[in-house]
Amino acid sequence: MYIKNRILPVPQEFEYSKGEDVVLGKPGSAFYRLEIGDLPDASSVKGALDLLSDHLTGVLNVNAFDAAGEIPVRIGMGKAPSGMKNSDQGYCLEVSSDGVTLEGYGELGLFYGALTLKQCLVLADNKLALPYMKVTDWPDMKTRGHFMECRYGSNLMTLEDWKHVVDHMAGMKMNQLVVAVYGCWCVQYDGRVSEYLYVPIHKYPKLKTPVVTRYYSPTKSEWVDRECLPPMFEQDFLGELIAYGKTKGVTVFPLFNSYGHNTLIPAQYPEVSAKDENGEPTLTGFCTANPETYEMMFNIYDEIIDRYLIPNGIDSFHVGLDEVWDGIAVNSEDIFRIRSPWCKCEKCRDINRKELFIDHAIKLLNHLKKRGMKNIYMYHDMLVGHGRSIEGDATEDMMNAIRENDLTDVVVIDWWTYSAFKENLMFQTTRPDLGLRRTVKPWNGYYHWTLLTHPLKNIKLLADMGYEEEVEGMQSYSAWDESYDRNHVCQADYSWNYIGTGSLEQMKLHYAEHYFGPQWEKAKKAFDLFDLITDDRKGKLDNGDAIVSNYRFMLSTLSYYFYSYVRAGKPYPRHFPGEAVSVLLSGRPQYEKALLEIQSMAKQAKELFEDIAQDARCNVKMALRYVYEANYYLCLAEDYLAILQMIDHNDSDCPYKYDKIKKLAGERKLARLSLMAQMERTKEEFLFASHLRNQSISMQFFADLEGYLADTDPSEISLDFTDMHEIESQAFRALR
Repeated sequence: MYIKNRILPVPQEFEYSKGEDVVLGKPGSAFYRLEIGDLPDASSVKGALDLLSDHLTGVLNVNAFDAAGEIPVRIGMGKAPSGMKNSDQGYCLEVSSDGVTLEGYGELGLFYGALTLKQCLVLADNKLALPYMKVTDWPDMKTRGHFMECRYGSNLMTLEDWKHVVDHMAGMKMNQLVVAVYGCWCVQYDGRVSEYLYVPIHKYPKLKTPVVTRYYSPTKSEWVDRECLPPMFEQDFLGELIAYGKTKGVTVFPLFNSYGHNTLIPAQYPEVSAKDENGEPTLTGFCTANPETYEMMFNIYDEIIDRYLIPNGIDSFHVGLDEVWDGIAVNSEDIFRIRSPWCKCEKCRDINRKELFIDHAIKLLNHLKKRGMKNIYMYHDMLVGHGRSIEGDATEDMMNAIRENDLTDVVVIDWWTYSAFKENLMFQTTRPDLGLRRTVKPWNGYYHWTLLTHPLKNIKLLADMGYEEEVEGMQSYSAWDESYDRNHVCQADYSWNYIGTGSLEQMKLHYAEHYFGPQWEKAKKAFDLFDLITDDRKGKLDNGDAIVSNYRFMLSTLSYYFYSYVRAGKPYPRHFPGEAVSVLLSGRPQYEKALLEIQSMAKQAKELFEDIAQDARCNVKMALRYVYEANYYLCLAEDYLAILQMIDHNDSDCPYKYDKIKKLAGERKLARLSLMAQMERTKEEFLFASHLRNQSISMQFFADLEGYLADTDPSEISLDFTDMHEIESQAFRALR
């Protein structure tokens, strides 16, 4: 019996022993009995017992606590071996002639041991059996998890959706979920600034961020157009989520931004806003010389701490403080005006930005420490001059300020960077020489509403650095879509057992074997195709042309989302798909070649996952999810191949060219509608608004083109595929 591949993440020590398999039961019969030792009264311990008993009950259809067989399954606490890293999360699981023994070396360790035992307990040959074996396990990194951005998808998640995320993470032995409860971006959809607040702040009732849902539903055969508050805000369930996380060994805590990504507060309460040279509120950032700013921020922090954290015994908080930049589109009234979060009032204008930033950060950190926070996270990027808002490197100045304010024990610098190439990372070291607590932050792909990507190389690069520099954790930058599952497993494996996970190829193999056992070879091949379809490449061809990076081509050239941003010198809304078509035509031979390659690879990957989904021994649900993702790649490539065909027809002298173009437009509309219906069958409802809005834009483009050609006399037809705004319907404009 080869059982090691069932364990996720890769265990530190695993060994088989000689002996017969220990059979714990058959459907309807239990041959074991639970022997539960003296255990701590803790949520995660109760969660461990529930996890194991529920699984045993479900597999054999015999109540686990009623089982009275001869084989003892002992569950208790033990003493960790000397020198074990993060021993409170360690455990030992042993199967021998004496039965099954599970010892946790701490409360979390017991939970992880129970999870490993559950993963190993799978019916095979109509019996529940375990080989003689011993697993001794512990994590390399103390904290492992995700930061969930307050953005598309999570803004519509219900409490049950969030609980599923916690369950999913716990199943990979991840123990930290940071929920962004406040963050703001620029104008994108609906002519509004993109602003997100997930918790009600009773002292400041003007702070609300409604969610606009607007897309076409093929399943319902109708447009969905509504507005609501985020469920987490409206139902105020952050506290319940935090409490639930504790039962699964997952610490849930908030991020609340304040300097960068901050337009809602200064727009609703302009008295605390940064000021321009004329003393007018910029409606972004804060005036840090204004005492009202900190009265407000501390009131907000205190409300969050008192309502959600203290009652649940949570002592962690993330203050963000990333990307404090001047920018356009931070106010819907003047989208091309540059506004600054850096205050230029009489008190602030002569203070350099480095000093303003550090002073603001220290004020926040000091307050949170006084409120009992023992783990206060802040982003690194402004300290290294990211975006050139701050001149030079401020890391050492920040370190000195942290030391002077006795904050070294509580501050954790969160180092994020998302390149697939080591030389292109924002930094090459997390500066362990400064003595700061540190965590590394790869990303899980994030842009799920646009295109599934596979940043395994980025995760591995951050794992390399984190392991070598002995950081305390890895916390990805994320937006939730279970299609990112392979990325999540990659992070779970490397943060738990860096050496044992091995190369990226070994990690990919582990994933394929874990989820798709008997079909692992097909799965491995399909994922290799996925990686090629979204491969990030750089360099030049022999003729000097840049090599097409499939990642950038698919994500930011072909897909709609990045055209939702306001750009100086371009009309708004932007021309879509006109801008993308202009890029294709600028280097048609290489781009058309890339589209054809993507089309071929996507077809093959789709067929492989369709075959896998027919095998009930595999994770059919995930296989079907990947069928959809392969079909998405295919549809996107074929949309643009069709547009290139249309351009060729349009340039021809064929008397039936408009009929041919109309036929192609109708086919692409139907293909996109079919894909959208597949999405509604495959993914969770909270993803519909973000995914289907962007897909509706592509669908409606082809519908508008088809309608225009049907309703216009051929002698009056004029087509310029780089600028089709004159044929746009109101529905198309409303989506953008």
